[in-house]
Amino acid sequence: MCFIDLINDNDRIYNFDKMYNRNNNLSNLKNKINKNKKIVLAPMAGITDGKFCKKYKNLFGMVCIGAYDLDKDSQIASEKIVNRGRKEFLYNLDELDDILRQNITEAKESGAPVSVNVRFKDINKSTDNIKTILQYADIFELNCHCRQKEITDLGIGQELLKKENNNILKNYLKIINELNNELNHGRLNHGSSTPIFLKIRANFISANELIDNLNNVKDYFNGLHIDCFYPNKNYADLDYLKEIRNNFKDKVIIGNNSINSIDDAKIMLKYCDIVSVARCVLSGNTGWIKEMNHKTEKYI
Repeated sequence: MCFIDLINDNDRIYNFDKMYNRNNNLSNLKNKINKNKKIVLAPMAGITDGKFCKKYKNLFGMVCIGAYDLDKDSQIASEKIVNRGRKEFLYNLDELDDILRQNITEAKESGAPVSVNVRFKDINKSTDNIKTILQYADIFELNCHCRQKEITDLGIGQELLKKENNNILKNYLKIINELNNELNHGRLNHGSSTPIFLKIRANFISANELIDNLNNVKDYFNGLHIDCFYPNKNYADLDYLKEIRNNFKDKVIIGNNSINSIDDAKIMLKYCDIVSVARCVLSGNTGWIKEMNHKTEKYI
C-alpha cells in the first residue's frame, strides 16, 4: 500500500478534523498541531524536559515532557530509582511550580504543543502543580504506565489500571477535571479546557479488563497514549491496540512502541490517530520523521 492510500482510506482514522470533532476539549489544540505531523515525542523519564524538546524544532506534532513527580512520596520513589542507576527527574518540590513553567515554555520552542506527564500518590498535595500544568500546557497526561517497583509499590503508575484501583483512578480524574473546569471559567475562551490523557501500558492486564476499567472512567479523559508493550517480543502488540481503538472511538488514541520507520508508523496508524516515538530519537534515527512529515504534507 502506498502512502497516499493510507491517508485516503476512509476506514482508518487519519483525519485530524475527525479527531478533534470527537472531543470538544480538543478544539483549542486544532490550530496548534500541524496536520502533516503524525509523530509525537514520547515522555522519557529523566530525559524529555524542555531543553531536550526544543532541540527538535518543527519535527514533532507534539512533544511530551516528564514524567514529573508532584508529591513527596513519588519523588522519594524516583530518588530510589536513580540510586539504582536509572534516570528520573529530581528537584526540590518547593520549586516545582517554577520548574514546570520553565520546562513547558522551553518545550514550546520546539514549535509543537506540549503534553506534561505526571505521577503522584496524594492528589490533595498535588493540586497546585496540577493547576499550573492545566494553565500552561496543551495536554495533561496522567501516568498509568510506569512499571518501576518503587512507583508501583505506591499503587500508582501501571497499578492504576487494575480493577481494585479503579476508584482511586476515578477520584484522581474527577479532581483533575474539577480543577480544569474551575480554571476554564476564568479563561477568555470558555469551552477550551485542557485535554486530559492517560498514558497506559498494554498487556499489564488483559485488553478486556482494561477496557472495562477504562469504561468506568471514560467521562473523565479525552485521550489514551498507549504503549503497545508485547512481552518477550521486539514489536508492538497491534491486536491489543486495535481492541482499545474499537472500544474508544470517541477518544484520541496515541500509539507507541517499536516505531523506527515510516513503514512502522503507517502500520500502527491503522489503529490510532497519531504515534509517539522515543528510542529512535535517542539513537539519532529521526530522518524518516522528516520524510514522513514531507510526504504527509504533500498529500493532505
